[in-house]
Amino acid sequence: MSRSKKTYLSYIEETPKHYSLLKKVVAKGVRESVAASKDQGLYITYREGDRILREYPDGKKEVIGNLENEDIRVEVGAKRALS
Repeated sequence: MSRSKKTYLSYIEETPKHYSLLKKVVAKGVRESVAASKDQGLYITYREGDRILREYPDGKKEVIGNLENEDIRVEVGAKRALS
């Protein structure tokens, strides 16, 4: 029997030697999603530097926000609760 796709994907995600493969798959998916959104007349939103941009299918870009880049220092082994 073959392993399920979920098991295989989990293995790829958690195995450092497969990171390059995962990076290629993710990049291809993002490119295809951006192209599909533009083909449907939808805008895309992304980060460029400290700005959050909205880009329309006609190429017009609009700044919709700015990020405050504050470096966060975390000591090795520190744990934080997400709430």
